[in-house]
Amino acid sequence: MAESIKNRNEFLFLYDIKNGNPNGDPDENRPRIDEVSKRCYVTDVRLKRFIRDYLMQIDGEDAILVTKVNRKTVNLTERVKQRLIKDQIDDTKQKKISGADLLNKLLDCFVDLKMFGSPLAFKDAPDSWGDTGTLTGPIQINFGETLHQVEETTFHGTTIFGSKKELKQGTFTTYYAIPYGLIAFHAVANENAAKTTKLGQHDMDKFKVALWKSVRESVTANTRTKKEQQPRLLLNIVYKEKIRLEGEERLVPTEYHIGSLEEKIRLNSKVGEQINIRKVGDYTLDPTELYIAISKVKDKIEKIEYCLSPEFYGIFEIDNNKIDFVKKLRELAKKNNKESYFEVENLDIDMLSVVT
Repeated sequence: MAESIKNRNEFLFLYDIKNGNPNGDPDENRPRIDEVSKRCYVTDVRLKRFIRDYLMQIDGEDAILVTKVNRKTVNLTERVKQRLIKDQIDDTKQKKISGADLLNKLLDCFVDLKMFGSPLAFKDAPDSWGDTGTLTGPIQINFGETLHQVEETTFHGTTIFGSKKELKQGTFTTYYAIPYGLIAFHAVANENAAKTTKLGQHDMDKFKVALWKSVRESVTANTRTKKEQQPRLLLNIVYKEKIRLEGEERLVPTEYHIGSLEEKIRLNSKVGEQINIRKVGDYTLDPTELYIAISKVKDKIEKIEYCLSPEFYGIFEIDNNKIDFVKKLRELAKKNNKESYFEVENLDIDMLSVVT
């Protein structure tokens, strides 16, 4: 297996949705709106499903642990059993494995296990799994939330099936949605936890692409209530592996991240109350608090990676003045005329960037 990542990664991811339901509740499949904040929230499970489905499209069903098998829902134990049986068929020399050997085999098979871990308990699990045998994933994603208040809207339609004589008898359909939502997610990839799952840099690069593309490209995003989703901003702060403390000669692990990046972007409505927002252009984003947070710890940062949709290049303002989001990052990175605290790199995942 490849060497695990050495640097902590911290993500801010924004995507939007129009006339859709980003995450239905289990009862009536309505948008999940907080009664106090009036903001719509999206669970980490929903976002991970998008990511898993996209990775499955790229790498095949065998690469994903948490998924259906042959379109049938199975529990995790059955999923593992079926995959191991398939490998035994492909390799007649394969013998029964358990403990650490089983863990390494599963990590070699399932990329989502390396990223997100699993609550699946195994007999004779390695000590690093803890008492329950639960494998904690290095990539942890918080609940997402719209950066503005929203209201639920009801959409009505008619679906007709049957013969020509029955065409006049339609079935009325109803689904609940929000007119527009700009959703922010915060995530951290912990380099210490990555040692257990052997999450390598190749896996991290794959995660970044899947995070950006999955909300638009995965099969589960190509539905009536999700098809208007678009990725807008991806920011990844890569922290240094080690830093030198003042007065110390030796290097020590950085072991730090800013936290709550989604709270450091402020949305300002241009159309009155935030519930009136219907599209990109109805608001501006103020990243002042984000810049301040980065500036305070820039000696701990090795690199900041970003990806922006073309529509978002003119969305940022500070004190009612438009700013270049990336140019400002590069200014924060400068140490002097020759040196920089950190690099600023354009991921350009869609290969559409107009600014480098």
